Amino acid sequence: LCIDSSVPVDKRRMSAICLKNGVTKFWRTMSPHPLCKEDKEKIKNIALRCYSVEIKEVFDQLLESVAKISRYEFPKTWPEFVPTQVQVIESSMSEGEKLRALLMLYKVIKTLSTKRLSADKTNFKEVSNAIFVLIGSVWENYLTLLNKDPSTLYLHPACVSLKILRAMLTYGFDDVTSSLPKSCLEVMLKLASPQLLHRLSLSDGEVCVLYDKYLLVLVKTLINVQEKFPESFGQYMVVALQLAHQIAFQYADKLDLKLVSRSLHLMSGIMLCESYDVFKLNNRGKDVSPDAIKFTEMRNSFFTEEVLKDMCTKCISKYQKLGEDELLNWQESPEEFAFEETRHVSLFNIKAASEHFLLNTTAVFQDTVCPYIISLIKECKKHDRSNLDNVLVIDSIYAVTVICSYDLFDYIDIDSWFLELVSELAEEGPYCTILRRRILEVIGRWVTIKLSQDRHTAVYEVCIEHMRPSHDLVVRLTAASALKAAVTDFAFYPPSFSGYLEVTVQLLYTLLKQVSECESMVKILEVVNSVIDGCGTQITEFVDPLISWLPTLWEAAVEHFMLQTQLLHTARKLTRCLGAGSVKLYSFINPVLKYALTQEPQLVLLEDGLMLWLMVLEHAPASTPSLVLMFEWLYPLIQLGSASLKTTLLIIECTILLDPPAIISVSVGGVGARLQYVVFHPTRPM
Repeated sequence: LCIDSSVPVDKRRMSAICLKNGVTKFWRTMSPHPLCKEDKEKIKNIALRCYSVEIKEVFDQLLESVAKISRYEFPKTWPEFVPTQVQVIESSMSEGEKLRALLMLYKVIKTLSTKRLSADKTNFKEVSNAIFVLIGSVWENYLTLLNKDPSTLYLHPACVSLKILRAMLTYGFDDVTSSLPKSCLEVMLKLASPQLLHRLSLSDGEVCVLYDKYLLVLVKTLINVQEKFPESFGQYMVVALQLAHQIAFQYADKLDLKLVSRSLHLMSGIMLCESYDVFKLNNRGKDVSPDAIKFTEMRNSFFTEEVLKDMCTKCISKYQKLGEDELLNWQESPEEFAFEETRHVSLFNIKAASEHFLLNTTAVFQDTVCPYIISLIKECKKHDRSNLDNVLVIDSIYAVTVICSYDLFDYIDIDSWFLELVSELAEEGPYCTILRRRILEVIGRWVTIKLSQDRHTAVYEVCIEHMRPSHDLVVRLTAASALKAAVTDFAFYPPSFSGYLEVTVQLLYTLLKQVSECESMVKILEVVNSVIDGCGTQITEFVDPLISWLPTLWEAAVEHFMLQTQLLHTARKLTRCLGAGSVKLYSFINPVLKYALTQEPQLVLLEDGLMLWLMVLEHAPASTPSLVLMFEWLYPLIQLGSASLKTTLLIIECTILLDPPAIISVSVGGVGARLQYVVFHPTRPM
């Protein structure tokens, strides 16, 4: 059905999906109902002809089936797969069939390259040696056609063939200095710059998008080879750096940002590579080879002072600047924007990639880059703060001092700069909120690194002032985060903060009521918890408004596990600080514990719930009916196993000591029976 063109498309698609699911469930001989040998042979024969399927939805499902079959069968019981696809690729069939054969071969090669047993690695190396020259010639042939006619007809197969070469270069050879991979790498690097210039000369949108994908695969190939074979890649270092520099800094405006991001990653990998850094080798007591000295000189000859300054300037003024979309997001969704920068985890994100690049550049070339950043900070005083572009550049420069704070430690006089930052916070202007947010972030970062102890009081005052409702919500949330950094600093001195405690709790309570996103509530509760940890019992007389708001927060957290967890942590810390006065929390704690320990379906809150329960019992001034009734919740919890058993036993002990007669009346015998069963059957559920 799958390859029969006379069958309706819907039926073919459903049959391809059923085939994929059947292969997944029943192909292995150890599966409950394995396929017989005859059925497997029929399916494999059909799979060999999948290249004839023109409908993309059907072909994509068949590709998955082919990949799964090859993982189990190739090369032992399905040796004909690769020769068949190679024959199609070399034949005079249509370009569409050749492309689909290449895609099948790529899917299988990619699957085989992920196998990690020694025999599987050996098999993959044999396959790579057998077809590497052929795939290389196919790739070069398509590049020749592409230079004559830049169309998707040739771009797509060129991209797929390059992906196959990438997998084989990375996992199919013990080293890339042997003749096959070496000649391929040399051709890649020789053609890379002309291909980039060819791409820049094109204007067709669809062709440009696909060409960017091709160049992205090329850069990723260089990254993989550099990471896997750093010593062998050293001889190609300068050419690779020149290509990455062209993409990331010379022609970035005309290229896809993913390609730019990976080029920055390639440059970072070369900068950080130990094999190209004599200083690192000496520090770690390793032998310094002549090649290492040569590679270090090559790397340093490329990263001259002029090049480093130019790259840092472009990263700061271009990639780190807040864009129009971000500024619009600030206006429309301030809470989402406030924590958006912390979510940049993928190096495909240009801002995250440039941060990573700046951090590495500052670490490796500290003597050159750090003084340059300091000079940029000094120049900020000359910028007109009424101009948005100037403000965004200043914002980016200040952001770099947060990213590279540890490397800038010996270069920034933070005490003097702090006074300047405080005066900037007081300035008014059309774009003052942008700088206020960043300055508060800078203060929050440096207060834990280098700021003098006598400046901490000023930090508290600045943060508290900008947490007031009159300020922008993003600024207030950033000020709260900066205050948390100051309170959690190892040099925090509680008596110096006592005068600000009441207003801090009031402002956090007000902020907590005004935000609507659960992530914002979690962040604010983290600040509350930090203040409780830092100030201890001093906070007890100011927390009544916060306690009254906890039930409302719990209702808002019905579908948000992180907020529920944070509320349990807050309740536990408040219980510890209030001591005997924690009775006022019982109206909130009892239903919360009941949900966490008995009603919450996955029991993901179990550990936090048990810790809160234990804290309540340890600080309870006397027994109450509600505490006694909670004892019944222990029956099903005892049998859950050793993960929570220790805490459960402590709860039993505390409950009995709190009110022995009442607990005996609730049936201690039931608990005893369950404990006895757990002792003698530790791995068997009741």
